[in-house]
Amino acid sequence: MRILVLLLALLLLPGAATSAHAVLGLFENNYRVVFDAVPDIKDENIYLGESVMGNITKRELKGNNVVLTVDVKKEFLGNMVDTTVFVVEGGRLKHATLGQSGTPLKEGANVLGFTDALHLNLFKAKAAMNDLGDYLRKKADELAR
Repeated sequence: MRILVLLLALLLLPGAATSAHAVLGLFENNYRVVFDAVPDIKDENIYLGESVMGNITKRELKGNNVVLTVDVKKEFLGNMVDTTVFVVEGGRLKHATLGQSGTPLKEGANVLGFTDALHLNLFKAKAAMNDLGDYLRKKADELAR
């Protein structure tokens, strides 16, 4: 009974949510979502589709960037891979990917965040063009030999 009271007290302390989550084993890993502008987020949860995959535990301003620390529930760790990004949609922070990959992210990894779907799509287009540009330059170099 005393332990339960102690855990409830931890939950009520400001800034203790992360510690309480760790004690209760609700979340496995922290990740840092980095934005180049201030995201308009109205909900402390993070989502994969409509499922809550974790929550935002800290917001920081680092230079010109906004950094959110997020805790991810254990059952969603398989979704945190090297192509993971987050995008703000309707005031919610949502998980997205830039492609297929199976390399898991390590705890504390930085993940790109986008303030809206337009910025995410522009980033995808630019990345595709850079890949195409690299391919075209390599092909031209091969032909020039």
